[in-house]
Amino acid sequence: MATAAFNSKDQDWNNESTTYWFEISGTDYGTGVDFEEYAGELFGICESGPEMKVLDNDGAPLTGSDALAIAVTSCAMVTDGMRAE
Repeated sequence: MATAAFNSKDQDWNNESTTYWFEISGTDYGTGVDFEEYAGELFGICESGPEMKVLDNDGAPLTGSDALAIAVTSCAMVTDGMRAE
């Protein structure tokens, strides 16, 4: 089972977006993605208004239908507490 640990957030006031960074470990059984392959890397959930993007360690967007993007969104959840910080 994959688990995500919240690491930090970055706010981009010019683009009115916030990225929440997570370190993910384990295996997502729905997609078969093994996050040990990405050890030490962070994944981002970027919120901009109603839009949400999944980002890789370099900040590049992942394709929404990609197994890695699906695996990230299945375990990395942005909470109201994170938004309020």
